[in-house]
Amino acid sequence: MKFHHETPDRLMMPVQGNTYTVSREGKDLFTAVIDEYKPAACWAEVQVVSAKEGYEDYYPKETKMRLKVALYTFTKE
Repeated sequence: MKFHHETPDRLMMPVQGNTYTVSREGKDLFTAVIDEYKPAACWAEVQVVSAKEGYEDYYPKETKMRLKVALYTFTKE
């Protein structure tokens, strides 16, 4: 049986060390630094710099987490 993997748009993949606004389904959630990410990998480890208005309780400052890259949009700051 073949497994389906979400494939991120290669032009929108984050670069380790850069800061991005992270969005999902058109909503800006928070700004984060990419701590660890290998090109074309499924997961990125990020650290929240600041949450967008209304998301402060969900994404406290300096929280570290792993994100599935294909599910989010990364806009360089």
